[in-house]
Amino acid sequence: MICLYQRTIKKPVEIKGIGLHTGQPVRIRLLPAGEFEGINFLRKGEIIPAKVESANGFTFSTSLEKNGVKIKTVEHLMAALYLTGIDNVYIEIDNEEVPILDGSAKPFVEAIKSAGIQPLKEEKLYAVINKRVRAGDWNGYVEGRPNLSLIVTYHASYNNDIIGNKAFTFEIENREDYLEILSARTYCFLEEVEYLRQNGLAKGGSLDNAVVIDGKNGCVVNPEGFRFKDEPIKHKALDLIGDLYLLGYPIIGEIYSYKGGHKLNAEFVRTLKRENAFELKYASEILEKIKETQCPDFLSKVYGR
Repeated sequence: MICLYQRTIKKPVEIKGIGLHTGQPVRIRLLPAGEFEGINFLRKGEIIPAKVESANGFTFSTSLEKNGVKIKTVEHLMAALYLTGIDNVYIEIDNEEVPILDGSAKPFVEAIKSAGIQPLKEEKLYAVINKRVRAGDWNGYVEGRPNLSLIVTYHASYNNDIIGNKAFTFEIENREDYLEILSARTYCFLEEVEYLRQNGLAKGGSLDNAVVIDGKNGCVVNPEGFRFKDEPIKHKALDLIGDLYLLGYPIIGEIYSYKGGHKLNAEFVRTLKRENAFELKYASEILEKIKETQCPDFLSKVYGR
């Protein structure tokens, strides 16, 4: 859905949990912000913009840094802000990693909705992809193409039966897709766990906040299994959406990722900027273009009627 006006939250909201990789307790507070202030993290006296220029770490998550102050694992919160249409918010954080919660974006979305969504007076800006652009190579890439909506496809290719070689396409107007993608949990393979721990990662990981897949035996370790079909692929699409928001604006276009990860997602965003592959347009311009080209049934979805 395309929102006509910029959004923030109506009141502060607090979220507590532990960091997936640090294992440390952490508290964040989301605070209302004004028009064109954007999304910014506040820690140790630093204001760290949630933009690709601040991104500098991609080991099993996306991290931001400014003047030596780090914020780790921002992608699920960023995806939640994208999926609720929040353009402007301050995020106070008292430790270096955003809480993992249940491993998905759903608890963040619920917190945002509990705070209330506040439309602002200024019209919303979108980054409209205006040409084909790609980052990566044959072994993995992210590609963008012009489109009048946001369509995100993630194509996974694993040498196992439980995920395998398949793709999932998310269209933001599809409510079922929306509900599943925000609920899709982070995952790892059982055979990776020891490697992660030896490298100081996943210290806070558990079956309460991640799906553990036994690739050798083709099963899910969590007693409840997957929440729904292709949950890992849908989570990769969620990560992609969160990382794309580091452009600083919601994207209008078709995004296709083949075996992409956090580092490649950030490289794609940098490529968009470097190649001037998008134009900033106000929501009213995009809605007018949709009116000219689409049928009434599609328009009712876009306008939310």
